[in-house]
Amino acid sequence: MKETINKKLYGSTTVELKEEKVELANVKDIDKKLKGLLDVQKQLDKILPAIEKLQVQEKDQKGILNIRVNEAKSFVAELEKQLKELGLDTNSVSGFNQLKNEVSNSEVYLK
Repeated sequence: MKETINKKLYGSTTVELKEEKVELANVKDIDKKLKGLLDVQKQLDKILPAIEKLQVQEKDQKGILNIRVNEAKSFVAELEKQLKELGLDTNSVSGFNQLKNEVSNSEVYLK
């Protein structure tokens, strides 16, 4: 029955579809996708070395900051102890509270 319908519609029992248009569209899509991938790869090739360099600098600076934070914490603790022994308030020492706040602020960078 299927053959009869095809024969009446198309004049034969088999229908040949043209594949050229489909293949041409696929080739264009391949080229477009390939170009898109290569463009992004090219951009990444440019920026990845800079990112890696910045990551090294970040690690170095965090190491230095960690040392300075620990030094400042020790200093703050010692000064608080001395002020307490003398019966003085930490507010009486200029910059003390700011130093204490900056120690806390700096610790955020170390996480």
